[in-house]
Parts: sequence; C-alpha cells; structure tokens
Amino acid sequence: MVKKFTVGWREMKGNENLSNIEQQILNTLPAGRAQAITLEKLAYLLRINKKRVSKIVADLRKSGYLIGSNRQAHGGMYLIVTSNEFWETVNTLQKSVNSQQTIINALLKHEERFTRE
Repeated sequence: MVKKFTVGWREMKGNENLSNIEQQILNTLPAGRAQAITLEKLAYLLRINKKRVSKIVADLRKSGYLIGSNRQAHGGMYLIVTSNEFWETVNTLQKSVNSQQTIINALLKHEERFTRE
C-alpha cells in the first residue's frame, strides 16, 4: 500500500522567508512523480535559465522541502507526496553519495604523491 502525505509544501517549512522565485518554483512543481516536470520546462515556464532553477531547487531541498527527482528517461522534478517517492529519493541520493565516496577513497590511495599547497 502506498501511503500519501497530506501535507503540502506550504506546511513543510515556515515559508515566510522564501523569495518570490522560490515560491514560484514550489507552486509550479507538480505533486507526485507521475506528473514530474523537466528542468527545461520549469525554466521555460518561469522564464529563467536552467542553471538558476537547478541551484534554487537544490537550495530548497537542502532546506528540507520535499522535492523529488526522477532521473530516468523523460524524468523530472516533483513534490514528493507518497512514501514510495520519499524513499526512492532518499535511496537515489544515498547511492550518489556512496558512489562519490568510492571515488574519493580511490583517489586518496595516491595522496602520498601529492602535497597540500
């Protein structure tokens, strides 16, 4: 059984400190993975560039907003509304962290060859 969250983004955090563009992004993101919107489309709808959208979304996620992303073909971003979406997002991020740590560990095997400047 898929559990749905009943809390909207407005209840996630005290949003009185959000900028206008942050509020616009949260208002534009669809609820649920099935309705995910691409970064390109979100940027087009808000009339800002993709890089800025990406940074703002990352900052919102760091602040605790429940924004998921689907990295598969025709994927996109969305507001997390189910427990499955929540755990898929957490697991995807954890895999990325683990992969980056593996790379760091491999690089550090050579650290004796390099001195810090």
